[in-house]
Amino acid sequence: MLATVQGSRGESRLRVSDALLVFAFAFALRLAHVLAMRQSPYFDHPLVDAFTFHQAARSIAAGEGHPDKIFWQPPGYPYFLGLIYWAAGGVSFLAPRLVQAALGAFAALLTAWTGAKEFGRAVGLTAGLAVALYGTLIYFDGELLGVSLTVALQLGAVALALLARGAERPPLLWLAAGAVAGFASLVTATSLVLVGIFAAFARRLALWCLLGAMLAIAPATIRNLARGGELIPISWNGGVNLYIGNNPRYDEIVAVRPDIRWKDLTAEPVRHGIWSKGGASNYFVRKVTEWARRDPVAFLRLQLRKVRLLLGGDEIFRNQAIYPARAYSPVLWALLWKAPGIAFPFGVLVPLSLLGLGIAWKRAPLLAWIIVIYALANVAFFITARYRVPLVPYLAMFAARGVQWFLVDAKRPARAAAVAGLVGVYTLSNLGAGPMPARMNADAELTLAGFLHREGRLEEARRHYLLSIDGRRDDPETWADLGALEMDLGDFEQAARAFEDALRIHPEEGGALLGLAALREREGRFQEAIALYGRAALANPKDAWSRARILELSRRFGIRPGTPMKP
Repeated sequence: MLATVQGSRGESRLRVSDALLVFAFAFALRLAHVLAMRQSPYFDHPLVDAFTFHQAARSIAAGEGHPDKIFWQPPGYPYFLGLIYWAAGGVSFLAPRLVQAALGAFAALLTAWTGAKEFGRAVGLTAGLAVALYGTLIYFDGELLGVSLTVALQLGAVALALLARGAERPPLLWLAAGAVAGFASLVTATSLVLVGIFAAFARRLALWCLLGAMLAIAPATIRNLARGGELIPISWNGGVNLYIGNNPRYDEIVAVRPDIRWKDLTAEPVRHGIWSKGGASNYFVRKVTEWARRDPVAFLRLQLRKVRLLLGGDEIFRNQAIYPARAYSPVLWALLWKAPGIAFPFGVLVPLSLLGLGIAWKRAPLLAWIIVIYALANVAFFITARYRVPLVPYLAMFAARGVQWFLVDAKRPARAAAVAGLVGVYTLSNLGAGPMPARMNADAELTLAGFLHREGRLEEARRHYLLSIDGRRDDPETWADLGALEMDLGDFEQAARAFEDALRIHPEEGGALLGLAALREREGRFQEAIALYGRAALANPKDAWSRARILELSRRFGIRPGTPMKP
């Protein structure tokens, strides 16, 4: 690769053979990864956001439309996924991943083209191959998430913007660049920052760019207004996402998964009398601004911490740990890893790209501003690999240019200063990255176990419940779910122990109370059953089942609710 950097510095166009090489190489790696990942139980069990997208896509493919009256999340990826399901003749967990492998390869090609246009063929080809080999991009190309589509659309928009700058008739190209960036924002809302950057560079033609974005986004806005009665441009999750990333309990809130705590968080506006979706989003925005005004030092400290996380080499997961996928994919095993003192690949990319930015930002100001503004957009919310990875193609271009400058153009004093800077940034990016987890996170194991349980794959489900408990023993929900599984397996003694463990952690865990009550009822210990059903009803006033069982048992056996239990 370094030989590629050093050669043909005068050429500024990417050859057809270069483009074919980059695309074929990138696609081959992604295809190998996707096929290997079929061994993973998570391949056909999408979790959390991926499951939400999958469910919406199924509805769209069946002709029933998106289930949300007002889009909770940007709708672009569910429609994209639904189109693939429809074309495949039904739900296919392989087909969208194959399409995304092609999108990932196309993104590598666009990176090579853009890098060649701005810095020359050698830099473009090197950057394209770096993106082809980039482990985190390969990982997300194999997930039912919008990352692949976002990256490809963003790069397409940037390519159109670069063409517009030197075109004889630029208005239509700026219109197209704005439209493609608008489509990208329907997949990942932070893509909207590209529209603002393009408008700044288009200057007197900025309205064309803005018009293109508005035309792309308009269908989502019109649908939200028509079906939900609210003028929401894309989706209403922006406010709560802003709050997740900007609150005095950052570590706790950012780790909340879609359980009762998540429902409690998102229902907070309703408890304050706010029923509209837009009002709910604004409620969380106000919470952020009030905290920032009340404690500006803590707010600023958190922003600086997020900058540190953004520059760190660790790939921070959102719903599902990333590194354990290496156990199934030889491609990831080689291209995505951590060891003491290094987090590959981001920990290597960051220092090289900052070197390139330092010496070449004036040569490619549009790309430089994209890095700066998109990075700030990440910091404004919260840092995860999924939202950071769209920066990689642009970082790769500057990294390739930085390496070229260091090897070919730099004089000895400048080279010495560059080494000092590289060492400093490398240290910042790699030290403290933490160990590389070999096992999936407990939340993901719990969700997978729940899917397997409902499918009747009880022994597999039991194994994953136990893995979840091993990762986090203080979660009462997991113990309660394990108890329900043991009941289905007919091991009532183990079920009772699991329910009791859940109640030791959280005495009002609803699932454990109901499960243990059913066991006591089965054993003929009706007073205990009534007492447990009563606790469940108090814990959840909407629980009609518990109240019905109390009435039925009281009527059948003449036991009055509240009768003291015999020792």
